[in-house]
Amino acid sequence: MDQDLYRQFYDIEEHYWWSVGTRRLFFDLLAPLTTAGLDRVLDVGCGTGITLHEFPRRSRLLCGADRSELALAFSRRRGLECLVRSDVTALPFASESVDLVLALDVIEHVDADEAALREMVRVCRPRGHVLVHVPAFPLLWSDKDDLNHHRRRYRRADLRALVERCGLRIGALAYFNCAVFPAALAVALVRRLWRRAPSAAPAAAVERLYRLPPLLNRALTALLGAERRAVPHLPVGMSLVCLAQKPPS
Repeated sequence: MDQDLYRQFYDIEEHYWWSVGTRRLFFDLLAPLTTAGLDRVLDVGCGTGITLHEFPRRSRLLCGADRSELALAFSRRRGLECLVRSDVTALPFASESVDLVLALDVIEHVDADEAALREMVRVCRPRGHVLVHVPAFPLLWSDKDDLNHHRRRYRRADLRALVERCGLRIGALAYFNCAVFPAALAVALVRRLWRRAPSAAPAAAVERLYRLPPLLNRALTALLGAERRAVPHLPVGMSLVCLAQKPPS
């Protein structure tokens, strides 16, 4: 990701509708685990640290890892202390040492997504969990994918196969953000026909793509809030979320 984007995202992540809605979904899925308490949670590709900052505080250790020193600096600004700089395919943690690994909008950024996920499985303890969130449907490729330097978007069957190849047992696999899917599909199809080049100015692109009028932002936040109740039944969506468990040794 372009370094300047971390500054932009740091300013909007606490209120931007997509960021707020997905975090609430993650915490819904993790509620049975966090209610009981988790000893160690690792957020791989933690970015500016917003997820760990809002994570339920029933865990003894919340740790973030990111390859960007600037991202870690923003995480420290949020008050996070356990932070390490590392590549997703070479995490500096002992095998079977973490109860929950978060991979939220991470593996679509790396060429070797399977190697990255296997590394997360390595550090996850037996009966521990891995939560993965990725963009869905290659057909939906848009300016946001270019802006965020995505390598791919995922089909449901592809994500299932990837997670299972890495030795995890899937507990939940679902689409999310269905309501805006028709509009996103229309934009993606027009973009393909127009064959417009991606924006060369990240800061300007963030302003155009992410900064919405407050009323629209609140409406979309409420829409995602209502959609969370129907997640297991959504036929399509802008993204895929998967909660999987590492089997006992």
